[in-house]
Amino acid sequence: MLSYAVVTLAAVLPFISSVAAANYWFTGNPLGNPPYPGYTATGGENWVDFVTTKNNRSLVFTYNYAYGGATIDAKLVTPYSPSVLSLTDQVNQFLGKAGTKPAATPWTSANALFSIWIGINDIGNSYYLSGDRNADAGARNFLFVNVPPIDRSPLMLAQPASSQSAEKNVINGFNSKLAAKVNAFKSSHGGVSTWIWDSNAAFTNILNSPGSYGFKDATSYGSASNQFWGNNYHPSSK
Repeated sequence: MLSYAVVTLAAVLPFISSVAAANYWFTGNPLGNPPYPGYTATGGENWVDFVTTKNNRSLVFTYNYAYGGATIDAKLVTPYSPSVLSLTDQVNQFLGKAGTKPAATPWTSANALFSIWIGINDIGNSYYLSGDRNADAGARNFLFVNVPPIDRSPLMLAQPASSQSAEKNVINGFNSKLAAKVNAFKSSHGGVSTWIWDSNAAFTNILNSPGSYGFKDATSYGSASNQFWGNNYHPSSK
């Protein structure tokens, strides 16, 4: 099973793609918006749901701006649908409403965690600029998540070995640059705390030894409780 950090903050604000998307609408009713666990990639709970409702020691309000299929910047890589907002657009949504710290969104620099997990759909410098803009709005706690080994997903395993190898190289390059950029971001912003969750290492450990974690194998997918992959590209919520 995947392990998650204990959250003691009052608010979690994810800006991500389908690994966290739940179809939450930021201007809607904060309760049942949409019904739990939301409209996720595999139909079950995703990591944002777990952090919000289970793996924490306090009441946590989550403002989930993630969109399934989101890219970092629509100007660089166009999302598959005009209705899918890129990371840049997600941050614009936040800055235009919750980022102004209205009474209905009582977050502070000390009690809010801003999480960014994207790069699976594309790579671009806008990833790093989004952190700067959130910091300017008062964000001080940032959780970055690197790209998991999606070259080992059932979707990619159906592709030629050369395609799998090429994607693995791109992922490794992105994750290396991410680590360097996060360090630079922290150095240039006083009072900012950053963390990187190595999803690549976590996924790799499980895929290398699925039986040790209660999974059937590393290649099949579906809704069974012993399958790591919920569909051919996303992990299950088990």
